[in-house]
Amino acid sequence: MPPKTSAAGRGENADLNREEVIARGGAVFRAYQTSNDNFDQAIADHAGMNRTDMRCLDLIDQAGGMTAGELAKAAGLTSGAVTAVVDRLEKAGMARRVADPADRRRVRIEITPKLWEATGPLMTPFLEESQAILDDYTTEELARFSDFLERVIAVQAKHTERIRRSPGPAPGGPPKLQ
Repeated sequence: MPPKTSAAGRGENADLNREEVIARGGAVFRAYQTSNDNFDQAIADHAGMNRTDMRCLDLIDQAGGMTAGELAKAAGLTSGAVTAVVDRLEKAGMARRVADPADRRRVRIEITPKLWEATGPLMTPFLEESQAILDDYTTEELARFSDFLERVIAVQAKHTERIRRSPGPAPGGPPKLQ
């Protein structure tokens, strides 16, 4: 019986060594994270912004707007740092503070169209080329991959919080980088 083949033409073979596949997957995942980091840095550089501000814009966009407190938690920043970020984003015209429709005493932060004016021309060719990659996979494969990523994100978020709550290095341990 021939190996089962996906839409991408990659066969699933019982002869694959699970440990080798997992090791390769881990290496590819790390390389993807580095590639994503480099891409994000290039976008930030082109927009004349720092990475923290760009990351905050992305978090605000993903959430469809959020309060400063929500942004601080999501970005792992202090309230003072978030205030400075939002001030810079407003000054750049990339975000704005608006009254929360559910509670007018609260302020929400939203992105503005200027974000897409600045980043759209940079992102569109990447997104268009990426569509061809998505087209190589079945809907079931994409759903399974999304499930994998959601589960990894949940585990990573749990351990991010664990690390944030843990004390710094032990006396005599490696120095904290400044």
